[in-house]
Amino acid sequence: MRSVHKSAIALLLGLSLTACSGSAEAPATGAGAIELVETTPAATGDVDTVTWALPSGEPASLDPARTGDYSANTVGTNLCESLLRLEPDFSTAPGLASAVTQKDPTTVVITLRDGVTFWDGSPLTAGDVVYSLKRNMDPKLASYAAHVYASVTTIEETGPLEVTVTFKTPDVQFIPDLAGVPGSIIQEKFATKAGQAFGTASGGLMCTGPFQLGTWTSGQKISLKRYDAYWDTARKAKAATFDFVFLTDSSTLTSALLSGEVDGVYGAPVGSIAALQRSASGKLYFGPSTETVSLGAVAAEGPAADPKIRQALDLAIDKTSFVTSVLKGAGEPLKTFTPPLAWQGSPAKDVYDAGYAALPDTSKADLEAAKKLVADAAPSRTDLVIATPAGDQSLLQTATIAQAAAGQIGLNVTIKQLQPAEFAGLFYDPALRTGIDLIATTGYLEVPGALYYAPGFVFSGAPFNWTNYENPEVTANIGAAVAETDPVVSAQKFVAAQAIYGPAKLQITLAGSYNRLYLNKRITGAPASFNYISTAWAALVGAA
Repeated sequence: MRSVHKSAIALLLGLSLTACSGSAEAPATGAGAIELVETTPAATGDVDTVTWALPSGEPASLDPARTGDYSANTVGTNLCESLLRLEPDFSTAPGLASAVTQKDPTTVVITLRDGVTFWDGSPLTAGDVVYSLKRNMDPKLASYAAHVYASVTTIEETGPLEVTVTFKTPDVQFIPDLAGVPGSIIQEKFATKAGQAFGTASGGLMCTGPFQLGTWTSGQKISLKRYDAYWDTARKAKAATFDFVFLTDSSTLTSALLSGEVDGVYGAPVGSIAALQRSASGKLYFGPSTETVSLGAVAAEGPAADPKIRQALDLAIDKTSFVTSVLKGAGEPLKTFTPPLAWQGSPAKDVYDAGYAALPDTSKADLEAAKKLVADAAPSRTDLVIATPAGDQSLLQTATIAQAAAGQIGLNVTIKQLQPAEFAGLFYDPALRTGIDLIATTGYLEVPGALYYAPGFVFSGAPFNWTNYENPEVTANIGAAVAETDPVVSAQKFVAAQAIYGPAKLQITLAGSYNRLYLNKRITGAPASFNYISTAWAALVGAA
């Protein structure tokens, strides 16, 4: 399950957006009126060089199997393409595969596009695709996309341009997953020769994208060079060189954007929204996103493991005020962790929308109801610990707001700041979670599909079921939804499960944040939508 906190794999959450095409007016509660747009004006010509900031720092690897954070995805998706493309409205379209077909409930057939070449000029083969997908099933590799292949039985070459995937049980989420990093394709020959160094500064890459890896100067920048023989001539890169620089300090990044030293960034600093909106050097865009801010319960025992305490904390925090104070108006409250944006392209959209609308709205605080829940729970202790990553001011502010709200309902919260590496370890090492009740975190959903996230929380032993949540009706419905190939019936099963686990607040989802894109006035073309996290977006950036 793809989920992240900055450079750490963490929690995949989604943003609730009702506007999924064109543009939509969002509440003007921040530093100015906010209009959501999916794309920026198309580029009018080529440019020599674009300099782009990575606020999350230098990627550890660009190997798709080891790609699980903002920085690696922002760079890597322009190099190693997926079988399907993720569009700005979070629908999918053909990519390296001209078609992906559900032949029967347990068989998916992938038809590859003819004429695709790797950067060395050799053709993309079905063998390369088989190799790329099967890597995710290798326990020694520990791919970040391993969960996507949990039900896969075989992946075989069944024709010169055809690959067939079979499953032990149906998995309707598999095809949408191919629009993200789980569907990325690499060259088998190059990867085998590079071994463990594949995807690193020393080992390099061999893929099919519109850019090829140029120089990687550790601690400074990663430079991409246009691949002139790219198969999709309509999306040939407009920049000859695309330089990614590592700027993790918000003040330094903002100054670089305002001065024109850096041309653009995704995830522009929230605290700089007002300054960037006033800038004459460029424009700040807001787009639909699946990024969220949440409090995650990580304890199997104690107050946070009790749904009443989680519900009380949820009711104690005013989400509307949170959006104003922390996100500067660039976001909106959410009801649960699976966002409406995830199913906008589904033929069962109306079923999903109705299910979401029926969930309780807790965007406004209700302290009296929260106090009653705490009294009913009668916890053995009222002291809780919230962990945050050191240096992340937005998450520290989130934890501080939760601390103040908890104090109003009889709970005493201590904030524990952890170094980023230690914070990342919380998600994999139960021993590191000892003494911690909740975490303040951000995350994202990288592909469409209502079923991408929920199974990881509701099944016993699932990677994010840290509170040992168990409800037979929920697991039965989610299991049936995953195995059901009729989209309407699958949606009905999902909605039935969500109606039960949603109010239990397995995640206390506070808000979704809009995508924040800043472009220097000399360039345009980048998608404003969060779909950049899974697609070759940089090829579209060119002269304004």
